[in-house]
Amino acid sequence: MPEASGGEKTLPASAPKRQRAREEGNLAKSQDLTTAVSLLLALVVLRIFGPYLFASLIEVNRHFFGDIRSLAADVDMLQYISLDAMQRLALCALPVMGVLMVGGVAVNLLQVGVVFTVKPLIPKPERLNPVTGFQKFVTLRSFVELIKSVLKLAFVTWVVWLTVRSRADVLASLMHTTPQGLVPALGGLIATVWWRIGLVMLVLGILDYGFQRWQYERDLMMTVQEARQEAKELEGDPRIKARIRHIQRQIAMQRMMREVPTADVVITNPTTYAVALRYDVSTMTAPVVVAKGARLVAERIHDIAVEHTVPIVRKPELARTLYRTIDLGRPVPEKLFRAVAEVLAYVYEIDRRADKVRERRQHFTPARQAV
Repeated sequence: MPEASGGEKTLPASAPKRQRAREEGNLAKSQDLTTAVSLLLALVVLRIFGPYLFASLIEVNRHFFGDIRSLAADVDMLQYISLDAMQRLALCALPVMGVLMVGGVAVNLLQVGVVFTVKPLIPKPERLNPVTGFQKFVTLRSFVELIKSVLKLAFVTWVVWLTVRSRADVLASLMHTTPQGLVPALGGLIATVWWRIGLVMLVLGILDYGFQRWQYERDLMMTVQEARQEAKELEGDPRIKARIRHIQRQIAMQRMMREVPTADVVITNPTTYAVALRYDVSTMTAPVVVAKGARLVAERIHDIAVEHTVPIVRKPELARTLYRTIDLGRPVPEKLFRAVAEVLAYVYEIDRRADKVRERRQHFTPARQAV
């Protein structure tokens, strides 16, 4: 596939794009999953605390509204009692509401993690455009959401119908049941329908979360052009980077050329390669490559060596081997010790530079006297 098109999203989303999506509130989550967990948690709470809550509600009603006729004339007292009753009813509903809130927060945290952003709340003028708003209703995603809603409604209706049909004889017998027996029977029927709907919603929520995750990853995918533009923004303009690398190479080259006058010998090929070696007995275990280059760089090393009277030895094979196998600033390997030692021994006999003469006298004269 030609890369020049750049219009098809074929690359996975980068870390910066994912971070931007999180900051904008664009996350993969399923509201159906949150609803299903809330339904099941509410059923569990009612199963555990149901008798207590039901008894509390009855007690509140009896206490505050048992003698309502005598309070009808006193409006202030009736208002006070009504507010007090509402507070007590709210306390009865508090356990259920608290568990639902904790469950909803936990499910959202499991889906998207901890995210705090206000960007979705910032008004955008384009949202007020009726044309753009209408276009959102005729997209493929809107059609998929419509199909999902119809399927959810169909599944829930099917579950309710199956449950009621299986209890048809029980429902028929409730016509002759006393109020004391009617409440438990209806409560059991409602609980059965409730947990079945909750399980169906849980399965649908898990499937919906998988779909939302797939759709999220698909929407975040990048074209080749987007990836290049992002890399350019993150790493800078390629021309500026090339200029920086050029300057860095120049600085490294200048630093290397300053080391040539301190070398003990420059081994050449004779003009294709040039390698400058330095050996200090007191600080080095082996000769070190202080400069090397090919062609124009080799000529420059040669000219600096001539200018500073650094001995130049033509050893084509050795120069080629040193250039290709040893990095700048690295010592000569053991397998080349003999060849390099022969060159240095010859150089020490012909090198008449004052600093090098003093250096050799300092390190080698005591050894001769000891002999």
